[in-house]
This record gives sequence, structure tokens and C-alpha cells, in this order.
Amino acid sequence: MALLLAEVPALPLNEAGKYVAAAYIVLFVIVLIYVAIMAIRLSRMERDLAELLELSQQSDSEHEDENRAASSIEPRAESSAV
Repeated sequence: MALLLAEVPALPLNEAGKYVAAAYIVLFVIVLIYVAIMAIRLSRMERDLAELLELSQQSDSEHEDENRAASSIEPRAESSAV
């Protein structure tokens, strides 16, 4: 491998710069796409979490209403059978 690298001529700087710039541009585009995908996932997760919180609050208020209604009803007098 070392012999192969020793015999391969290096690219002149004026030609190599184009490839380096292209590599940086490709890397930047890949990172930008990754960040965009993560932002979309985060917004979807926040929306789902807000919906779950709303459903939880509705369920809690319904249970409180049921408990209030049940506590306002007077208990029936049970007859004791001997």
C-alpha cells in the first residue's frame, strides 16, 4: 500500500481545491438534511405530546366530575337482615 501511495502523483493544488470544496459542500448538504429531518421529527413529537397532555387533562376533569357527582349522592340505607 505504501509503495502505491509513493508512486501515485499528488494532485496539484489548483485541481485538488475543487475536490476539497465539493467534499465540504456534500458534507454540509448531508448535515443540513439531517438537521431538517430531526426538526420535523421534533415538531411531530411535540404535537403528539401536546395532544396527549390535552387528552389527559380532559380525562382528569371527567373523573373529577364523576367523583363530585358520586359524593353528592346520599348513600342508601341498607336494611340489616338477621
